[in-house]
Amino acid sequence: MTRARISRKLPALCLAGLALAGSGALAESQYGSGTGTITAQARVNLSVTVPKLILLRVGSTNTTVDTVTWASTLSIPPVPTTPVTGNNTNVDWNGAAPTVTPASTTNTLNVYAWTNAGAGTINCAMGTWAPATGGPANADFTVVTTGTLPHPGANLGACASTSFTSNAVASGTWTYTLGGTPAGWVAGTYTNTVTYTAQGI
Repeated sequence: MTRARISRKLPALCLAGLALAGSGALAESQYGSGTGTITAQARVNLSVTVPKLILLRVGSTNTTVDTVTWASTLSIPPVPTTPVTGNNTNVDWNGAAPTVTPASTTNTLNVYAWTNAGAGTINCAMGTWAPATGGPANADFTVVTTGTLPHPGANLGACASTSFTSNAVASGTWTYTLGGTPAGWVAGTYTNTVTYTAQGI
C-alpha cells in the first residue's frame, strides 16, 4: 500500500474510532488473573430525574373563576313583611329595626390538589374590598371542609398555610358561609377576590 493511500485512510479510521468511543454510556472495566476464583467488576451509575409538579383546582376548571354570591333578604317587623320594589307602599311597621338575612345557592365548591413534591401546602390571601368600607369583613366568611383537602384557615380573615399529602389526590368541598352583622352594612354590592396558592416543597 502506498503512503498516499495510507494517509487518506488514517482520518477515516480515526473518525470511526471516535464514533465508537462516544456511542454508548461510560462505564468501567477490570480484569482478574491467577489461580482459584478470580473476579472482574464493572459498575454503571443510574440516574432518574423526576420533575416537580403541582396541581390546584378550586371550583370550575380551566380559566373559569367562580363567584360565590349572597343575596340579602330584608324583613320589616312585626309581621314580618318583605319589601317589594316601589315607592310609598303602606306597611304595618312596629318601629323595630328590620332584619337582614344573606343567603347563597352557589357557596359550595369542589376542590382538588396534587403534587409529587416532598410536601404540599396551600394558603390563601384576600384582596381589597370594593367599596373598601361599609360591608362584611374577611372574618365574616367561614369555610367548612369535607374530604381530604383542608381549607387554609377556618375563615377568610385567618388564612394559614395548611399541608396535604404528597403523591395522593386531595379532594373535597369547601362551603362558604357569610355571618357577621348584616343589619349594620350599608346598602350596596361588595366584591373581593380570594387567591389560593398551592406550593410544593
